[in-house]
Amino acid sequence: MIRVNLLPIKKARRRSAGRTQLIAFALLIILEIAAFAAVYMAESSRLDELKTEVAQNQQKVKKAEQEVKSAKQLEAKQQELQQQVQILDELEKKRTGPVRVLDEVQAMLSPPRNEEDRHAQSRKNWNVEWDTRRLWIKSLEETEGDFEMLGSAMNADDVAEFLQRLTTAEHFDGVQLDYVKATGSKGAKVKLVEFRVTGKLSYTTVPKDDGAKDGS
Repeated sequence: MIRVNLLPIKKARRRSAGRTQLIAFALLIILEIAAFAAVYMAESSRLDELKTEVAQNQQKVKKAEQEVKSAKQLEAKQQELQQQVQILDELEKKRTGPVRVLDEVQAMLSPPRNEEDRHAQSRKNWNVEWDTRRLWIKSLEETEGDFEMLGSAMNADDVAEFLQRLTTAEHFDGVQLDYVKATGSKGAKVKLVEFRVTGKLSYTTVPKDDGAKDGS
């Protein structure tokens, strides 16, 4: 009977199977590493893209902030210029305003010079036949936009005519007659009346509607 020793063959098969498993395990590890590497590279690329996008957005934000800052500076400059213009306007009004007011009062106490003046006064319901020498102004004071005017006249009708002229004036507003009172003794040959008028005084010319229109 012939005996064959199969032990070396079995050992060789075991070694071959072990090597195969080892190689398969190594390949599996390599594949996993490759997969992780691919994922890492993809995520790294995505991260770089996000960093670039964030940097671009930051630049946009900085640019927008600069534009907003410039706009605010421009607005502040415009407000400053407007304030300067208002200050200059107020100074101009204070410089030339009183002159215009006095000119207007003088015009109210002057007879019409020609037909054009007569027509303009008639449109304001002024009595063009009124003798302006029958009334005179003693004082005209202005305090913070309020005025007080004191004067004398021959009678109350003269005061009423002057009051009508004041109410249609461009620089006088809210005109109010505070009082009209007679002056002088009973035996005086000439009896006068004194009056006081108050209201608002504006150095800005605001044309008022005429009391009567053309053709009416």
